[in-house]
Amino acid sequence: MNPKITVFTPSYNRAKLLPRTYESLCRQTLQDFEWLIVDDGSSDDTKTVVESWKEAPFPIRYIYKSNGGKHTAINRGVQEARGEYFVILDSDDWLTDSTLERMMAVWEGISDQARFSEVVGLFAYQNGDIVGNRFPKDMLDSDPAEIQAVYKVWGDKFGCHRTAVLREFPFPEDLGKFVTENLVWYRIARRYSTRFVNEVWAYKEYQPGGLTANFLKIRLNSSPATLAYYSEAVALSLEKGYPLGPVLRNSINYVRFALHAKKPFSEQMQQFTARAFWWLGLLPGAALYLNDLGKTDQGKVPKKVT
Repeated sequence: MNPKITVFTPSYNRAKLLPRTYESLCRQTLQDFEWLIVDDGSSDDTKTVVESWKEAPFPIRYIYKSNGGKHTAINRGVQEARGEYFVILDSDDWLTDSTLERMMAVWEGISDQARFSEVVGLFAYQNGDIVGNRFPKDMLDSDPAEIQAVYKVWGDKFGCHRTAVLREFPFPEDLGKFVTENLVWYRIARRYSTRFVNEVWAYKEYQPGGLTANFLKIRLNSSPATLAYYSEAVALSLEKGYPLGPVLRNSINYVRFALHAKKPFSEQMQQFTARAFWWLGLLPGAALYLNDLGKTDQGKVPKKVT
């Protein structure tokens, strides 16, 4: 019989961090899950570490693939998943002891599950501080785009998806080695809702060489995905009538990264259909672009990017 949940971990040279993730899974009060690890081309001893857990109280599956970026590992994981629900647990994250049980309890409280794509809780740092901020209500039905644009929620959050929905919306694999997860989450938001709850479900420890620390470099090296995200985010916000502040911010960032990509203005105007906001974003986007030029070798996270 298939497990209820697939806990999925994409990993790239994180053998030293995986034991902490594994130990948190061993402590789960609900054990109806599998752990699926997709190794995205690691050169360390990840495979050896995983194979040492032969006595795990839950099934572990390890899949090795050539390096293609986290989004391609997610696609592979979704294809291989045996669970009805899919939890993306990064190698530098770990769960509270009751996380999976609480996720299922929240799902069971939704009468019309077919209308929802995921349930989402909070991340905390090891000292207990919340990553970003809390949701405005202890339980709120919304979506990832609205929760940021309207309710001004920020910071990484932690969720449990329906696997079937992720199979409807695979990550594009022709846009470079980094595709921001929000590109797909916003696409899903056009069709499905999300239930947000103010409960800490996982802990996070950002790594110096991770995606977050190298935010600017990664987006510069994946300009097609970056531009697709900002243009689609603006279109979605205008369609749903979100506040104009986030629309303008995303317009500015579109221009910013389009200039880095040396995309001609004519092509920008063709991709970015909200012409008025493109013009409004032109000068501040150019200013950010010039400011970036001195930072591309520093791996810093720009303060004005979302």
